[in-house]
Order: sequence, then C-alpha cells, then structure tokens
Amino acid sequence: MVPGSAPLVRWWVAASPAVVIGLGLRQRLALIVDVERCRAAGVEVLERRAGGGAVLVDEHMLCGAICLPRASVVDDVTDSYRWLGDLLLAKLRASGVPGAHRVGVAEARTDVAALKAQDDAISHLLLSTCYGALSPHEIAMGAAKLVGIAQVRRRHAVLFQFGILLRDQSALADYLQVADETSREQLRAALGQRTVGLNSLGVEPHQLAQRPW
Repeated sequence: MVPGSAPLVRWWVAASPAVVIGLGLRQRLALIVDVERCRAAGVEVLERRAGGGAVLVDEHMLCGAICLPRASVVDDVTDSYRWLGDLLLAKLRASGVPGAHRVGVAEARTDVAALKAQDDAISHLLLSTCYGALSPHEIAMGAAKLVGIAQVRRRHAVLFQFGILLRDQSALADYLQVADETSREQLRAALGQRTVGLNSLGVEPHQLAQRPW
C-alpha cells in the first residue's frame, strides 16, 4: 500500500473448509496434519504467509484483515498486536460479549509453559494449533480462545489477520495426526475446552462486521 494511505479492512467467511498452517510449520506439516484424511474429507491443506499453528477455517469462522502502513506499526512484534486486541475487544463487548478479555503477555506465557510441562502428545499438538494455546493480545473468554491474530510484514505495509470463532475448534481434531481414535477424542475434548464460538454466546457475527472500523 502507499505510505500514508488509510487502513484497508476486509471481512470474509471461507467458501470451503481448509486446514491452514503457519509459515513456521511447513517442514513439520506431515507430523501435524493428516493430509490423507483431509483429502478424503474434501478439506484443503493450505499454508499462510503469516506465522502460527494449524487452524480449521470454514463457515464457522469470521475472518478479517486490516492493512496498515508499516510506519504506523511498532517494531516489537508482540506489542504490535496490542492495539488490535483492544479494538476487537471493544467491538465484541459492544456486540454483547462483556466477559471477553485481551490475553496478557504473562497469562499467555503461563498457559504455554503449562502445556509444555505436561509433555504428552495431546499437549504437543495443542501447541501446534492456532487456538490450542493462549497468545498475547488475542481475545479469550476465561481460558477459552475466541479470536486468533497473525500478521505479515512487508516493506511499506503490515497485514493483520484475525479469525473470530463462531463455534469451537474441536472439529480440527478430525484432521490432525494422532496415534489412535482414543487420542483423537482426547484432542477433540481439549480443543472444545480451550476454544469458544460466538454462536454459543448468542451473538450474531454480522453485528461485528457491520460496526464502523
């Protein structure tokens, strides 16, 4: 984008389901995603240019993106999400989600450390998903993540991408690599506990997209 230009905002819902992985997981794709199972179910496997873990993108996620001039974004990558977390939190609360909160840095680090300390296959998989662990400045209801955020930086612009769940991410368990079906059910339950969607909160997604941005 041209330096000094106004922010660009877009909203969309995926036309077909896909498991999307962050750039850093490219080399471990086969260890995390069950590509054959995805193919059999008609679910694409895609890579995004932003970082982050695996996520199921389908009709149950409201996606958004805001493009800003690079000069308006702070250099610290973690701190650069703060403003968007505050903005999304304000929009969610105005739409009828008063219990939401922006995840603090210490809160996120504690959650990740707790998962790493468990040292089991399910915890490792949760750490490889976008919504399986808390991250700084994203939005949660208690310990359950509602909004995930990622970004792509270029010379003149930064693209902030976010996904607002309309239902929990438990269905992602159907497409990840697990040892057996018992493990899959354990993963499904864990993702169901660690994520929450607007539908269960009685909020219509169009209320968010229609609000001034």
